[in-house]
Amino acid sequence: MAAGWPPMESRGPSVTEADVVAFERRLGHLLPEDYRRFLLEVNGGCLTMSHMSFSWGNINLLLSLNSPDENYDLLEYVLDHRSLSLLPSPDLLAVGFDDGGGRILLALVGEHRGEVWFENTSDPRPEDANPRVEWFKRRDMKKLADSFEQFMSSLQPLYTGT
Repeated sequence: MAAGWPPMESRGPSVTEADVVAFERRLGHLLPEDYRRFLLEVNGGCLTMSHMSFSWGNINLLLSLNSPDENYDLLEYVLDHRSLSLLPSPDLLAVGFDDGGGRILLALVGEHRGEVWFENTSDPRPEDANPRVEWFKRRDMKKLADSFEQFMSSLQPLYTGT
């Protein structure tokens, strides 16, 4: 395990600095340094049960660069969801999902750059919601941490009921 990251049940394929730079170019944003380091050292995957719960749910998986399964590939997800405008803002990067399909998002620019947010997709915006509300003020968005590294270090064991 790389120093500082929680243990992983499985990891994404190994990636190089060139892979990350190519992804940043396609994305149109530089990644926060801690998330960049995570991709190079771990590259997504599934966490162990001892490190998968956060304040609003349980992590199902973290997306990976160059994943052989396009459903879990970070670039494929970005391209698909940007073309359909399916994220609350183009300034957010979906990095993972909870077990209910909610998205774990990383802010890429502005005053929230580097912060980790949760989009609760099981609590959709009402039909009459004002579309001009900033993404970080929406009721379905909850801030999880000031940085990706802080978010990962805050993860707790999965509650098993015993």
